[in-house]
Amino acid sequence: MNTKPLKLLVVEDSEDDALLLARQLRKGGYMPDMLRVTRREEIIRALDMHRWDVVISDHNIPGLSSEAVLEIVQESGIDVPFIIVSGSIGEEIAVAAMRTGAHDYIMKDNLARLVPAIDRELREAETRQAHKKAQKVIEHLAYHDALTGLANRHEFEIRVNRVLRDRLQQHENHALLYIDLDQFKIINDTCGHVAGDELLKQLAVQIQHAIREHDTLARLGGDEFGVLLENCNVAEASGIAGKLLGIIKDFRFTWEGKAFSIGASIGLVQFN
Repeated sequence: MNTKPLKLLVVEDSEDDALLLARQLRKGGYMPDMLRVTRREEIIRALDMHRWDVVISDHNIPGLSSEAVLEIVQESGIDVPFIIVSGSIGEEIAVAAMRTGAHDYIMKDNLARLVPAIDRELREAETRQAHKKAQKVIEHLAYHDALTGLANRHEFEIRVNRVLRDRLQQHENHALLYIDLDQFKIINDTCGHVAGDELLKQLAVQIQHAIREHDTLARLGGDEFGVLLENCNVAEASGIAGKLLGIIKDFRFTWEGKAFSIGASIGLVQFN
């Protein structure tokens, strides 16, 4: 039987009971890498320094209850299965612990339930992590262009409106650049949309490096980009626009042995 590694944090004052847990896990096909702790500061340090697959806590050890341990884990912000393993815990206390975030409780005289409980909680933890990752991707795509990773039109409009609403009250000068690429359609027609997409990704990097760190570069759609220049007067904005025109003019895009050059038109408007 293949053994599965398991990073296990055990809050337990009995070394013998901790060894029984490890033995049960090995019988169930796990290879536990276990740290036993007994004090609050040890728990906090362990959660801060290592990534754990499961946290197991006795219900009541001197100076520390399972409720207190659960609270420490929750305050750390780590999403990790938390299982109470106790020799004496009333059903009401166990149910209350489950309601506040514990994932399961197991009696020490019934450790046969331990491995199935851990199997289940690890699967559910993996599902939760996958869901969170997918949610982050969805949230990112709501405000960013899927091709270039830049802010999209929606996010750009939000930032422009924020400047119009908040920053103008401080009597600051701001500018907006509208960039429209020239000859982009020729590359799309000649080499296909895959080549056009690659050009846009490469050029977005070039433009991003050329503007100030706090400025916003967005892809507005197709071959159109916008740049929000905060705290920037007309002379500075004009200089930045000229710099971008030069970068785009000097940019050489190579695809399947062919080199292409493009140009751009840039519109500038100041609002104060």
